[in-house]
Amino acid sequence: MNGILTRTFETPDGTVRWDVLGEGDPVVLLHGTPFSSRVWREIAPALAQDHQVYVFDLLGFGQSEQRERQDLRLAAHTRVFTGLLDHWGLESPRVIAHDIGGAVALRALLL
Repeated sequence: MNGILTRTFETPDGTVRWDVLGEGDPVVLLHGTPFSSRVWREIAPALAQDHQVYVFDLLGFGQSEQRERQDLRLAAHTRVFTGLLDHWGLESPRVIAHDIGGAVALRALLL
């Protein structure tokens, strides 16, 4: 993983940058704050040996859209995450998350 996210996903909340590596059962990596998907730069390639690994930058972080007065509340991140899961066609992927990424994943699961 070279750190450059080559794909985009347009949401009403902003443009999200993402990428996918490998093949196999899907795994989604959710970073926390104040980080970006670069925190997974050593983990994602290792997981991609056996899995299809999805990485993205939460809105307001890394390569995803950052703008003034952007909604960065948990609800907005959850909307984006569930939108990405739909876009990727993933119903029950494994999710690895930390910090606010964990809260986003839990909220998406519970709501």
